[in-house]
Amino acid sequence: MYASATFSTDAVTSITAMYGNIFLLEVAQLPPLQTSGIIFSSLVCMIMTSPFAGYLIDRTDTRWGKVKPWLWCTLPTQIVLYFMAWYVPNVSSEWRFVYYFVVWSSAEVVQCCYAVANKCKVMYMTTDTKERDSITAFRSTAQLFGLVVGVGYHGQIVAAYGQELHSDCSASSNSTVTPAHLQKQREGYMISAGVTGCLLLVTTLASLLGTTERTRSAAEETTEREPIFQSVKEILSHRPFRYLQCIDLFFWMAVFGIEANIALFVQYSLGLGDQVQNVLLIFLVFSCAGVPLWHLLMTHWGKKSTLALAATLFLGFALSLFFVPGLLYAALPLAAFGGSLFAPFVLIPWSMLPDVIDDYTLERGNSKESLFFGVFAFFSNMGKAISQGLTAFALKLSDYKTGRCSQPTSVSLTLRVLISICPAVYSAFGLLFLSLYPITEHGRLSTNKFLERMRLFRRDKEEVPTKGSSSKMKTDPGTPLLDR
Repeated sequence: MYASATFSTDAVTSITAMYGNIFLLEVAQLPPLQTSGIIFSSLVCMIMTSPFAGYLIDRTDTRWGKVKPWLWCTLPTQIVLYFMAWYVPNVSSEWRFVYYFVVWSSAEVVQCCYAVANKCKVMYMTTDTKERDSITAFRSTAQLFGLVVGVGYHGQIVAAYGQELHSDCSASSNSTVTPAHLQKQREGYMISAGVTGCLLLVTTLASLLGTTERTRSAAEETTEREPIFQSVKEILSHRPFRYLQCIDLFFWMAVFGIEANIALFVQYSLGLGDQVQNVLLIFLVFSCAGVPLWHLLMTHWGKKSTLALAATLFLGFALSLFFVPGLLYAALPLAAFGGSLFAPFVLIPWSMLPDVIDDYTLERGNSKESLFFGVFAFFSNMGKAISQGLTAFALKLSDYKTGRCSQPTSVSLTLRVLISICPAVYSAFGLLFLSLYPITEHGRLSTNKFLERMRLFRRDKEEVPTKGSSSKMKTDPGTPLLDR
């Protein structure tokens, strides 16, 4: 039930990422510069909100827990703002820009708070590492499945209302759009937004009502009330967390570099413009199918070894894209293989984060679970932003023009570099930091066992009356295994 909320959240994310630009340009009729400003500002808001959301969630203390109040409060706001984001107001172009600037930025802030709360909820559901890993695996599967389903139903609804996502590349195609046709397109986006809003409501209620949250932290400790910047500085000083941040940052830059450019790569570098949807579908379906396999390997080989294997295979896959010919029978198998390698980068780093939090708890005596998740999400989103910024800059240098029927050879070469050489370099840096990551399987299991003994010790101390000899009990839960 917990993973159901992730399903709808990533459906929203995938729809916004893949259709937001088209909507603002062709349906809302905004100039390209204003469209870029809206998308960039919303991305900045999302990045900056993550650590603050984690900090505030960590300070929340109610009888319903830390996370559930945030999910309850952000749910209705998120639904309303998402619906408003796809509505086209009947105002001038200048006021329309202001409207979307405010609505899209606000929607990203609320959605970020919702996503951080939902992801850190795993720390308040159980203290067992195996249960956490299983919950994270279910969440990752739901995340990828939501991405596939979201793009699928939104595309079908919009297409049914007359939106042609792949035009015949005619320079005068925009001038043939009549007001009636434009209004029909807007109705399609509004209906899709209504479906997504209902999906958000149902799945979030299922997650909230179908799961329980412990009202005390994973360390059974009282977190000190510190200013946010002091708290962030403290967790950034933790060496395993710094390495995990770098691992996730570079791997996400590699994965997003392929994800963001695969459609353009298939169309202009491979010359398979009529097969873009099929290639994307194969890529996303195999991403979902790969989660159980990688979770099984992670259980048997350990997280660090499994991630190293996935990154090595991904590096080879990325390099092969530079030489792939423009043939469908070559593109589809590579899309399937690449999609299956996408899953471990969604699954494993987030399952390593609770291990880092446990290590920090054992070392420092307090937990700050929600702040860890917020700062971690900050760097994950930063990786996406950096990769997207480099892509836009490279395409501009290569003389890429939106709407042009054919692109120069420089664009084809640039896309091959962006989708192969750059991700391979990012993966190599990720592997370097992964080799320096200090927490091993033996170390994380030892830490978890010691923290469990601490919890039992405190529980016994609270239950046994403290008088005379009857209060004899364990005075030392044991000595932690400091070697990782």
